[in-house]
Amino acid sequence: MAVNEASEVDFWTLPVKNTSNIDILVHPNLQNYLKKQLHDAGIKHNVIIDDLQKNIEKERNTISDEGVRKRQKKPFKLSQYHTYDEIQWFINNLQTSYPDKCTVFTIGKSADDRNLTLVKIGTKGKMKPAIWMDCGVHAREWISPATCLYLTFRLLDDYQRGNTAVIDLVDHYDLYILPLANPDGYEYTWTNTRLWRKSRSRNRKSRCIGVDLNRNWGYRWMEGGASQTPCSDIYAGAKPFSEPETKAIADFIMKHQYKWKAYLTLHSYSQLWLTPWGYTSTLPLDYQDMVDPVKRAIVSMRKLYGTQYQVGSTPDLLYISSGGAEDWAKGIAKIKYSYAVELRDTGTHGFVLPANQIIATAKEILAGFFLKK
Repeated sequence: MAVNEASEVDFWTLPVKNTSNIDILVHPNLQNYLKKQLHDAGIKHNVIIDDLQKNIEKERNTISDEGVRKRQKKPFKLSQYHTYDEIQWFINNLQTSYPDKCTVFTIGKSADDRNLTLVKIGTKGKMKPAIWMDCGVHAREWISPATCLYLTFRLLDDYQRGNTAVIDLVDHYDLYILPLANPDGYEYTWTNTRLWRKSRSRNRKSRCIGVDLNRNWGYRWMEGGASQTPCSDIYAGAKPFSEPETKAIADFIMKHQYKWKAYLTLHSYSQLWLTPWGYTSTLPLDYQDMVDPVKRAIVSMRKLYGTQYQVGSTPDLLYISSGGAEDWAKGIAKIKYSYAVELRDTGTHGFVLPANQIIATAKEILAGFFLKK
């Protein structure tokens, strides 16, 4: 999730005590220089993606503007990545297709006035405990909203088809799913820069655009692993909840604070299930309570395709990171089971995960989170 402030060297993953591997995206002009520096320092290294731009262009070839127009005339494919407008169409159509179990509403607007569209899945008219899931916080992590869309459809469709596990879940919980928490940044990755991470808000007295929405939450804000430099990819904003996206989500959750049993925010990549706290290496007193169900879930996930996830606190598996949603959910909203999940993969494709992995990725989360007792 984290990157540095330089434009020519982008740390996709950072060194931590539990791993000797880091992923670095390097400008072509620096590639030979960096290789020599690593060699001279005795640091083993290898090239995972020789030409990232080729991967991006390959991705683009399947989702060009012409392709988007053609897809709008065909059934919505969950095995493809989709634009903001396509996603909005699909979400609204779900309410039409499943009126008894699906409610769609807008909880706020983005900086560029796009809708923050929330899907509620549940039996209407009943007061039930609730589970929150948001996706697409970081714009370039396309697998995140794609996973949310698949999960939303599967829960609704499987309920209608009589899947007993889904019926049991939906009858006992209200599920709130926000497929795109950062619609402006996401749309920008389609129209301009594929690896854009932040929102697209304008920063006062700076030419640099955007805020890292997962550093902008009002709990332990700017206590480590965040920046006050607007040009940084981990810029935390001028103040907590300076961004309309984070404020809208927080306001909605606090309005319904009594309901929440779990909070999940999906990111990529690294195949990790992260617990609070992010701002400190000190673990919550109920850390083991949080970890135990995830360990069971990871077993279910691995049984599908052999994909291995790890569970632990953010500093233990990644790095110190303050102002994050999962910390706020636990520290302020008092949601006991609060997690950030880093989806596929572990670096082979990184943020440009091929679309042919969407369904498998989503099925793993479905098995691990929703359907595991």
